[in-house]
Amino acid sequence: MAIGSDRMSPLTLAFAVLGLSGFALGAMVTATGSFEMGVILMGLGLMFQVISLVRLKRAKSKANNEGSSNARG
Repeated sequence: MAIGSDRMSPLTLAFAVLGLSGFALGAMVTATGSFEMGVILMGLGLMFQVISLVRLKRAKSKANNEGSSNARG
C-alpha cells in the first residue's frame, strides 16, 4: 500500500464541499428569493455530491482490490 493512500483526494473533497455549500445556498435562495435559481443550485449541489460519492466508492474498491491482490502473493 502506498503512503498516504488512505487519505481523501483533494478533488473529491472539493466536490463534497461544493455539493454541500451549493445545496445549502440553493435552499437559502429558494426560501428567500428566486425559486427557480434556488432549485437549480440545489440540483447542482446534489450533482456534486453524487460525483464525490462515486469517486469515494471507486477509491474504496481500488484499495480493496490492491489489498486482496497483495494478500494472494
